Amino acid sequence: MPLASRLTTIAATTSLCAWALAAPAQAQTVTLTAQLHGGEENPAVTTGAHGNATLTINRATGRIDYRIDIYNLPTGIVGAHIHVGSRGVNGPIIFNFTVPAVGQSNDFALSGSLTAGDLVARAAQGINSFEDAIFAIASGVTYVNIHTQANPGGEIRGQLCPENPNGNKFSGVAVCTSSR
Repeated sequence: MPLASRLTTIAATTSLCAWALAAPAQAQTVTLTAQLHGGEENPAVTTGAHGNATLTINRATGRIDYRIDIYNLPTGIVGAHIHVGSRGVNGPIIFNFTVPAVGQSNDFALSGSLTAGDLVARAAQGINSFEDAIFAIASGVTYVNIHTQANPGGEIRGQLCPENPNGNKFSGVAVCTSSR
């Protein structure tokens, strides 16, 4: 092979490798949101409570940062979680949010970070690792559920969805969007 052809092949290969390495670097974070209300519960719950959740998954740091704003919660909170399951389908818990004051009601926020150490693996649902969990969350097949004293099965719930159909930069799959 002549030198010019080899240099062209090396340059093309180098460019392709640089592009392949740069693409994952750009896909390190995904933001998801959920609108929480009783109508999303299965079965539906009649409540004046509502809220919203925002999660940002950062693969580079291995963290999921979250903020959940809860409004008009009539009875005390007893738990808050991410469950694996499609809209309208109940599923098991894969992450527990920190609830600073069990029994808190009315308006308040939950915020913090989750890591691989917080994962409750669910092999039957294909959630065996933190990476499995973040791919499920980014794809829209998980939901936030707020459990209360009056509704221990869940008072308000919302499907976690990327902001738009191209919002899942990890795999490109998004079964829902926050615009619904």
